[in-house]
Amino acid sequence: MTAQQSEIKKTWQIFDLYNDSVVEIRAIEPNGAKLKPRAKNLVYRASNFDCIDDLKQAIENEALQLNAFGYNSYIVMNQISTNFHGDSVSDKDISAFTTLLIDIDRAGDTSKPASDEEIDAAEKLGDEVEAYLTKREFPKPIRTMSGNGAHLYYKLDFFPNNEQTTQTIKSLLNHLASKFNNSIVEIDTSVFNASRITKMPGTIARKGIESEGRPYRMAKVHD
Repeated sequence: MTAQQSEIKKTWQIFDLYNDSVVEIRAIEPNGAKLKPRAKNLVYRASNFDCIDDLKQAIENEALQLNAFGYNSYIVMNQISTNFHGDSVSDKDISAFTTLLIDIDRAGDTSKPASDEEIDAAEKLGDEVEAYLTKREFPKPIRTMSGNGAHLYYKLDFFPNNEQTTQTIKSLLNHLASKFNNSIVEIDTSVFNASRITKMPGTIARKGIESEGRPYRMAKVHD
């Protein structure tokens, strides 16, 4: 098993699957890659597989294959309605918020891969945010190095997909950003929408052009 194959299996530490789950993975062309098509959306239904493990394996294989072709591979992180029928999930197709994402990335220019200094700054800020939320009785998050920054994932207990939940998450992200942002890294306040996609562990994050000190990196779950 390759390092990527091993790492992508940790996706399921973050996202839970059930016998009626609907899952969308989304492959998006990096800027300047000139892939055809520029994006692919693939929808999986647990009901079409013999077991959850077969569903996971199919998703893992496809995400890694698309990533090897040059796409960035993402997954819709909240619960998709079992009644969904279409090509790509939108906010109205989410039945419940199951994940809160704190996404810490570089301040300013994000058009190229992050430097080691920026990754270290994102992880340090992640430590500060986690400590702050722990004091306010948030559970321990699952953390990843996203390839260009730090992600903190908090599991939610099936919060309804409505305006109140959306505004609560939006307000929290804005509060954290106002408290913790600095000149090197900052909290992304735009990741509050229900159909948010997020980078899959085990896949290579390609943004801009690699250069010395700014390489492409594989997204990894913290041990």
